[in-house]
Amino acid sequence: MSILSLALLLVACGGDAKPVAPAEVAPAPAPVEAAPPPVAAPVAAPVPSGPYTPDEFAAKAYEAAKAAKSDGPNPKSGDAAAIAAGKATFAGKCTICHGVAGAGDGVAGASLPQKPSNFHDKTRWDATSPGVKFWILKNGIQGTAMAPLGLSDDEAWQVLAYLESDFVGK
Repeated sequence: MSILSLALLLVACGGDAKPVAPAEVAPAPAPVEAAPPPVAAPVAAPVPSGPYTPDEFAAKAYEAAKAAKSDGPNPKSGDAAAIAAGKATFAGKCTICHGVAGAGDGVAGASLPQKPSNFHDKTRWDATSPGVKFWILKNGIQGTAMAPLGLSDDEAWQVLAYLESDFVGK
């Protein structure tokens, strides 16, 4: 490097060459303790097969419905407009498991460990109040394939009105 290049470099950098302090060395990180071995998640009890009324799942749903004060008559029962709306909701949300005719023979229902409800079974239908059925439509039955369906209160009552009018005991 020529003296002229060095002079131009010094002028371009501010002129004064200042000594640079040596870089400080960062301390070494503390050793990391080994993570404890993973703990196995508890295994859920198997879901019994077969109908779930009046087994423990339905009993719990019934008690929860009573506690929620939803155990009452169907306010949409016999209302033609509600029945038509309930039929449309049933077709869109329920037939996959319960079947088009409500006999518990839907495409997805065939592969479930518990057969979906057959709404033609009047004895079974009469064993549960309208309010409990409403609550089950809204909240499902934990431990079974009956999941909450995301229905509004009106939609749940409409589906029940449809089931009462077209399937129960027929």
